[in-house]
Amino acid sequence: MADYGLALAGGGTRGAVHVGVLSALEENGLLPDRIAGASAGSIVAGLYATGMGIGKLRETVGWLAKHGENYIDPNIIGVILFLPQVLLHRNTSLTGLIKGNRLSRFLCDLTDGLEIQDCVKGLLIPAVDINSGNTVVFTNLFQEKVPISALREENVKWQKNGLLCDIMMASSSVPAVFCPRQINGFLLVDGGVTNNLPVDLLISTGESRVIAVDIGEAYEMPKDHSIMEISFHSFSIMSRELKDCRSSGEILLLKPPIPKGSGLLTFEYMEECMESGYLYTKKMMPRIKHVLEKRK
Repeated sequence: MADYGLALAGGGTRGAVHVGVLSALEENGLLPDRIAGASAGSIVAGLYATGMGIGKLRETVGWLAKHGENYIDPNIIGVILFLPQVLLHRNTSLTGLIKGNRLSRFLCDLTDGLEIQDCVKGLLIPAVDINSGNTVVFTNLFQEKVPISALREENVKWQKNGLLCDIMMASSSVPAVFCPRQINGFLLVDGGVTNNLPVDLLISTGESRVIAVDIGEAYEMPKDHSIMEISFHSFSIMSRELKDCRSSGEILLLKPPIPKGSGLLTFEYMEECMESGYLYTKKMMPRIKHVLEKRK
């Protein structure tokens, strides 16, 4: 275990890259003691913070690569009710194409109903309240690490309670693709809307050494141009621009290569993504060790 923070970006099933990164860090005795993640990054971060071993994380990626499509539950009733209203030119809205209930149950099973406060490693996960536009940050570092200045920051609401599986699902609910999730009175969608690479959350808790893993730069639109992929592509561009504007603090940024064709729900690419993250991080290990040693 090393004294630094790791920030994991969102990116759909490409988030498997993060498991490969953690695998390489583990081999070198450099697993972080604090971790922050948005969207898909929140799932890897959350599972890691429970104390789940890297081997189990790799097994989970392998399982999802083969069976992940079974956890996608289309919001059929929502779509059926939505289309006639559109045809009649009535004001209406569709909360999401996918309900997300199956994936939520899968995450709850993996975490055994754990509360975020029960996590054994420091954890920060952002989501966005669609009613107010505020960023809602869930963390188990609330008492110890979050300074008064951060608590008073405008448009950011800090939360210390909630089921970890619900929090991960909320942070991963891409707008227009997944239905929003309700936690602690907030109606929440993907944390990547305002903060797809939550380096600043780690810095706000006093962490001076941060490694950030960005998986959003090399995204290519898949050939099928499905409505979900178009939504995700637009969201990815918006999040990248916001992230560039927000970049602050001294960090080591890792950008593992993303397999071509990998997108929001391309489960079949997950193992390839994981391997890419592993090989890239092994290649970068001399740089990682140098930077962490330099900043002690």
